[in-house]
Amino acid sequence: MPLPEIVTPEFQTNLPSTGETLFYRPFLVKEEKMLLMAQEGQDRKEITNSVVTVLQNCIKTPVEIKKLPLFDVEWLFLQLRSKSVGEVINLNLRHNKEGCQHLNKIELPIEKIKVNQTEGHSDILMINEEAGLGVKLGYPTLELTEKFDIENATSEDIFDLILMCIENVFDKEKVYNDFTMEELSDFVGELPKEFVDKFMKFFNSMPKVGYTLEYECEKCKEKITHKMNGLMDFFL
Repeated sequence: MPLPEIVTPEFQTNLPSTGETLFYRPFLVKEEKMLLMAQEGQDRKEITNSVVTVLQNCIKTPVEIKKLPLFDVEWLFLQLRSKSVGEVINLNLRHNKEGCQHLNKIELPIEKIKVNQTEGHSDILMINEEAGLGVKLGYPTLELTEKFDIENATSEDIFDLILMCIENVFDKEKVYNDFTMEELSDFVGELPKEFVDKFMKFFNSMPKVGYTLEYECEKCKEKITHKMNGLMDFFL
């Protein structure tokens, strides 16, 4: 005799980068098991791969997870987690202070976690204001950020990252988006050095999922500020 069919609820959220509405279901026991195994392994790549797999399984709207900006992926995972595990993240934060070392148990409502926008941030980088020459940048995707260790990036890595992020080039007369990678590489190679500085400002100020947690240590009563950013800080 077949077992009864299990009907799962459906929810929706909007992508921070585009506002597009996506529909999703909570993750199932088998998917939670996958996430827990990745968490136990503490391997960043394994955790990322498990998150991608679970998102692909649970999101019903057609979307390529690895083609989304990193902050979109982090946001989607948080929304999925809130409907699957619970709307509160239980944190164990040790107060690393001589004479204390108390493990504080903190509850963080997921609804408080936002995609933080840096004031003045722009995806348009001007090269020559007088000529109206500039570039339109796209946010690095999850797939792209997996390839680059930005903290230890070489100048060649930064150059390649710039090439992958440029969506089009424009001036007062025209928008140029029909070019080869070789043509784009030659173009970027002729740009002044300050363009790289502008790009790094764009990269470092792009939207991020984060939260600044302020709490009082239960033991010594010292007030503590704890900043949380990115997938690893919010994982399960």
